[in-house]
Amino acid sequence: MSNFTEAVARRAGVDVAEAAAVLQHHRVRESSVLPRPHRLALTSIEFSGTKAGKFTDDFRFTWPLSDGLWCLAADNLKGKSTVLEVIWWCLRGKNKRLQDTARRWISQVRLEGHIDGDPFSVTFRHRDGIPTGRLETGKGTPGVDFASEAEFASVMSQFMMNRLNLEILRGWHSDVQGEQDGKATVTDWALFSHALICRNRNAEVLLGETTENGSVVSLLQMFIGLPWTSTRRDADTALKTVRQQQRGDKRRATEDTQARTDSLQQLKDKITAAEAALANTGAAPSLEDQAMAIEQAAAHVASCAERHATAVQVHLTVQQNHTELHQTLLEDRKRLRDMKENTAAKRYFGALTPTCCPRCTTTVADLLHARGEQAADQCSVCGSATPEDAPEDTTAIDQLSESIDSLTVADDQLRTGLRRAEKKRNETEDQLEAARRAMAAAQAGLPDASVLRRQLDLERLRGALTEREVTHARAGGAAQTDPEEKILEAAYKEADARVGKASKPIMDRVSSEIFDLAVRLGYNNLQGVALQANGPMKLHLDDGPTWFQKVTEGEQLRLRMATLLALLRVGQQHGGRHPGLFLIDSAGAQEMIPTDLAETLQQLQAICDETDGLQIIAATANRELARAVIPDDRTKIAEAGSFMW
Repeated sequence: MSNFTEAVARRAGVDVAEAAAVLQHHRVRESSVLPRPHRLALTSIEFSGTKAGKFTDDFRFTWPLSDGLWCLAADNLKGKSTVLEVIWWCLRGKNKRLQDTARRWISQVRLEGHIDGDPFSVTFRHRDGIPTGRLETGKGTPGVDFASEAEFASVMSQFMMNRLNLEILRGWHSDVQGEQDGKATVTDWALFSHALICRNRNAEVLLGETTENGSVVSLLQMFIGLPWTSTRRDADTALKTVRQQQRGDKRRATEDTQARTDSLQQLKDKITAAEAALANTGAAPSLEDQAMAIEQAAAHVASCAERHATAVQVHLTVQQNHTELHQTLLEDRKRLRDMKENTAAKRYFGALTPTCCPRCTTTVADLLHARGEQAADQCSVCGSATPEDAPEDTTAIDQLSESIDSLTVADDQLRTGLRRAEKKRNETEDQLEAARRAMAAAQAGLPDASVLRRQLDLERLRGALTEREVTHARAGGAAQTDPEEKILEAAYKEADARVGKASKPIMDRVSSEIFDLAVRLGYNNLQGVALQANGPMKLHLDDGPTWFQKVTEGEQLRLRMATLLALLRVGQQHGGRHPGLFLIDSAGAQEMIPTDLAETLQQLQAICDETDGLQIIAATANRELARAVIPDDRTKIAEAGSFMW
């Protein structure tokens, strides 16, 4: 067992095996060591179509790209931002920020790029609002087709999450703000892709589009590389899920208890009234026959009540057994699906034929030539002996399939048993009601004023009261602490402690890097930055402290750019996951003066030179500064009044 599991077991006061079983059941992952980041870079963007309305014309935009700083320069509303939004559209599979007019005009799009040198391309036609196309991921690898926006987004999400080796983060979304009840959510490429783009917009969010569901925290934790944050999120989500289930059970139990309490009080009131009526009744004539009939009816009611109670208990037991077995069946089916997907993945990656060394990019042909005749029996990349093709072992899948078949049969049998138990319960309930009606009929034969009738009424009420009190006492027993909750709470506290210990030096380094970059980007009155791991950014200015949301829009834009760049630069040292591509829209917007913009572009160029694998594509409305700062072969400039495409 890992030291994390052992620490959780100590906190919860349980044995290690029990803690490990609960953590595995709720999929609480350990994430102390993060994998290395992968680099994403674009090599070309091309799109075409036909404009409609005032500027009716065919258009075609083509731009080859590589690492470093690239710049789009044109007047406002002339299409430079659209280029960035089309790129983002290709990378995500969907983009609601792309203007409807431009979206309707575009009919053909192609984006090419590579991840760690492995090429990929996205090509699609856009007609009637529906993208239809294909994702290609290199020679020897089958492409993936899509025929709708949902399929496009799914294809790109799976591709980027797998190739960039990003972890899906679990979280919790409250149904009503401030309330505890909610539902578990997952954070995937749809959110992570927001760390690639910095827009000129009026918003108070540091990263992404919104602060809901902890999106800012998710971006920070993933792209800075804070260890143990995934574990803490998993434990927190699982703990909230378990506690929500407990709150639901408690609410239902409270409602049942209140109903029983009301019923008890009503019976007590009836007994009081019956005792008072009996005390005011004089002697009555002997009614032996009626008394005997009532006695027999009462005995029959008691017998029916006992059989009904037994049937109810049997039904509840069978129902619980069926629920537990059915849950096991669902979990095993998911495990089988995961195993089959893993087998398919191994078969897929085993079929790849590399053309060069993934580390030094030396071609396979050169490697084989260097090894000489021995290369025939060696791996073309690493030089180790080529393993014999082993038949695919499907034993585990077959065994799990057999287990699922057995569970399915047992599930069907329990479902049948549950129906029988429910039928028996209904039958005994009907019999009990019939017996009670028979007893009521026997009692109706007594004179209304007889002492015997009133005595029988009183005894019936007392018997019902005794029965309800026993049931109420049994239901109101003290609830035991759920061991799952205790273990998950311990897991959350342990992971939180480890996050706190590991995150402070990293966050201090990130804050320092953001400060240095923001000053370089023109934020001259900034004296300090303190970015917290849970998202808020505190600033120290010449005139005192403030927060990110309180500064001007231009200052917010500089801070966003500095934050995104800091995520990459610091993340390179601490296992951050940022892929190294940035799209910056309107870098000179808001109140930036030309000298500030020139400095910003120069600093972006310097930062690209300092940072390996960094690619920045910026857009600005200042053509002259773009020409002065950025080399001609790295700019796309539309003259005054002209469109970018």
